[in-house]
Amino acid sequence: MSVQPPSSHLLPATLDTTAAGPLRDALLARIGRGEPLHLDGSEVVRIGQACLQVLASARASAVAAGIGFRFYRPSEALTRMILLARLDAALDPVV
Repeated sequence: MSVQPPSSHLLPATLDTTAAGPLRDALLARIGRGEPLHLDGSEVVRIGQACLQVLASARASAVAAGIGFRFYRPSEALTRMILLARLDAALDPVV
């Protein structure tokens, strides 16, 4: 397991449709500053399709910008929903 960097972005417990816009804005701001997307998923208990799409899009944007993308300590719920949505490959780490 990877050691979590101090600059990681803690994902909220509930990532529903309401959370998609703020999550998108926060991740785009980090990408705009050239910061790697180190996402702490340990608190996630529920995630919907909209936020899964935001995360997949953020990964694609990170790749295009040449910056890193990685989940640290993904919760069981987050991991399960990523697999269920078949986004596991799209959310693989980028270094």
